Amino acid sequence: MSTQTTKCPNCGGPLHFDPEKQLNTCEYCLSEFTNQELVDYSKRQAEAGLEDPSPEISEPHDHVHNEDAGAHGEEDRMIEYTCNSCGAHVVTEDTTSATFCYYCHNPVIITERLSGEFRPDKVIPFHFSREKAVQTFLNWVKRYKYVPKSFYSDSQLAKMTGLYVPNWMAKVDADIQYDGVGTRIRVWRVGDIEYTEFKEYGISRSGKIKLDNLTEIGMRKIDHGLLNSIGPYDETKAVDFNANYLNGFFSEKYDIEKEDVRPLMLERSKKYSDSLVRNSVTAYDKIKFSKSNVQPQVKSLEYVLLPVWILTYQYNQKTYIYAVNGQTGKTYGEIPLDSKRLGATSLMIAAALLVLLLLGGALIW
Repeated sequence: MSTQTTKCPNCGGPLHFDPEKQLNTCEYCLSEFTNQELVDYSKRQAEAGLEDPSPEISEPHDHVHNEDAGAHGEEDRMIEYTCNSCGAHVVTEDTTSATFCYYCHNPVIITERLSGEFRPDKVIPFHFSREKAVQTFLNWVKRYKYVPKSFYSDSQLAKMTGLYVPNWMAKVDADIQYDGVGTRIRVWRVGDIEYTEFKEYGISRSGKIKLDNLTEIGMRKIDHGLLNSIGPYDETKAVDFNANYLNGFFSEKYDIEKEDVRPLMLERSKKYSDSLVRNSVTAYDKIKFSKSNVQPQVKSLEYVLLPVWILTYQYNQKTYIYAVNGQTGKTYGEIPLDSKRLGATSLMIAAALLVLLLLGGALIW
């Protein structure tokens, strides 16, 4: 297995992808490059027989971590690689495809986890910067009074991490056939007599429904409910995959296989199609379908990376996770409650009420 670090053609420093500029930037010489410029530069280097600016490095060593094997029923496989910038040995989980060297902080892409069947088809690049994600978090958390101060301390905010999450994106065609009866009810009164009129109409809906960009998270160890809460993404902004979009971010490869996702996509498409049909029939007071048939077929299933800013917080032996959509900025997370601050406030309120009661009693007597 090999790794690479994309380096600046001008000074050799590591490049990071800037979400605001949508450019690869060098913090040393302040150069900026598009992905196409880096591709063209690599081609020129190869044609001239010169060393590639992002060379592959040594083979890693496999390690198996067994500490939690009994609790999880399986082993977590760890991989060790050598940083091609400082030579340090760094260990990652076997699903990690983009990370940083813990020692020199250079971005590192693990190329074999982004090749072959693990090469993504599409990626939605980060458009929401880390600074904006942090500010969004601060604006959100400061609306709550009884939050531990350490939840938004500088050391805590430094943990805000950009992560590309693996997703499966499907296009589905569904043949539908619905038959039923719709009833309209009219009620009126003449004097003391109430009349009710029932009119029934035949309903038929048939044809084909096209569902584009149905997404399903392709990673088991991340909270699916959390990530679904910060959707949706604008999938029309997805671009062909280029590893340079990963520079400066973490990335994971999928561990839920395509064939395991396909039944989920079919089931979701049935529900969506059924909902679309029923919502199209609105002119009746009552509807009863005698036939409701949806036959979905997955036309394409692509591997796509979606951007998320993640912040985790440990408090009272519980992990709180906060997430920001890296494209739109939509946020979601659970707020920890500082029971000591809440208790102190409750005691102050109780004491104030007691004083008022005592003063009121003294005035009465």
